Amino acid sequence: MPSTLSARRISFWLVLAAVLIVAGAMVGRTILRSKARRTPVAAYLVPIDNTGRAKTAWWWSALRLDVPRALHSGERVSIPAGSSVRLVHADSGAAELIAGPTKLFFQQKFPVETNTLVSPLAEVIASAKSSPPQPSDSFVITSPVGKTRYLNPLITWTARDGVMYDIAVVDSADPNVPPRFARSIRPPIALADLQTPQRRQLGVDRNYEIIMREANAFRISGAARFLTATNAQLENQIPATPADLISEAAAAMAKKPYRTGDAWLALTRLPTDWARSELAVRLRLRVAIELGLADELARAQKDAAALNAW
Repeated sequence: MPSTLSARRISFWLVLAAVLIVAGAMVGRTILRSKARRTPVAAYLVPIDNTGRAKTAWWWSALRLDVPRALHSGERVSIPAGSSVRLVHADSGAAELIAGPTKLFFQQKFPVETNTLVSPLAEVIASAKSSPPQPSDSFVITSPVGKTRYLNPLITWTARDGVMYDIAVVDSADPNVPPRFARSIRPPIALADLQTPQRRQLGVDRNYEIIMREANAFRISGAARFLTATNAQLENQIPATPADLISEAAAAMAKKPYRTGDAWLALTRLPTDWARSELAVRLRLRVAIELGLADELARAQKDAAALNAW
């Protein structure tokens, strides 16, 4: 009988110890999360396959990374052996492959002005202001806009239901060059599918303009200028995997001139859970502001508020 009581006491204390350890870890994580909301982001851990794992200081085992995770300034994270992730630096948008085992620790200063990928999320949300509402019959050209790395870009815009459009792409530097054009179409359309007597692809490091109207209308109702990058190549393709898509969007919005249209194409192809990750939400806020997309900005703000409250 005494041995039975002793065994029960031991079991009780073991269970109590386990509960206290778990509770301590949860409290620690809560404290770290609260602190993280007030600190800048140094980098983002992006899983590239099902081996992605990361271990924080307040958890006893490595957790699987299913979507990108923000790494805040001063936070210590370990990547275990056998795990590989992509590290996207918040200040430059540059990405590098990290293979475990390794430990990560970064110090990031607060930016002078709000930086979409670096500043605390609450600050980014507060700075995201929508543009004035547009007329009900208007639309927005979403790609290519700003700068592009594609010489045969995919042209997209916010078409209204049931409305067809006429489109022309003109060479801003040479008005004598015949435009590329198409009539009565819906998005998307590849540049190579436009009618033209000239070569299908665009030139490198050259300015172009997209001009659009509703089919057979007299008034031009949409236009966007863009520049082809100096390293643009014809064989460049839109990335396929979520990791490549989000890395493309981060690189596109890292510095001016932004490749806003390229980022839009990448972000709109992300799976839902990736699109609601912190890295994607921050990028969506920036792209929506640059393009003047009120509806997308409202959706991104809602997703950002949910992340900030978690």
